Amino acid sequence: MNTHLQCNPWKVRRLTVTAAAVCLAVSSAAHAKLPAPPAADSVKVAADAEKATTLAAAEQAALARAQDRVVAVYQGDLKKRGLVPPTPTPVAPTQIANMPAKSVEPARSAGPQGGTKPSAEAHSGNAK
Repeated sequence: MNTHLQCNPWKVRRLTVTAAAVCLAVSSAAHAKLPAPPAADSVKVAADAEKATTLAAAEQAALARAQDRVVAVYQGDLKKRGLVPPTPTPVAPTQIANMPAKSVEPARSAGPQGGTKPSAEAHSGNAK
């Protein structure tokens, strides 16, 4: 007879109680409250805001320079081929154009969209 395959119910119960105690200790540590963050100095906050504004202006200027270089290369290529490059339409920047893409896009607009209606490309007709 194989005695090592038999299970001792007291050992199982002790193991279960020990596992429950460990889970309880871990969950109580996870729910502990953190202390409140220290109050920020108003001078430091103003300096950080000024720094962020300066950085955003520098990034906007770098983007404008890169876009101007791309337009110059495109128009130069058209002139080499003997075509007249179109004159660009001046557009004033809007507030939304200066915002990051993640704040402009509506939530959950990118990626596959679920649903029950099949797409027209997926099926050419009724299955028979």
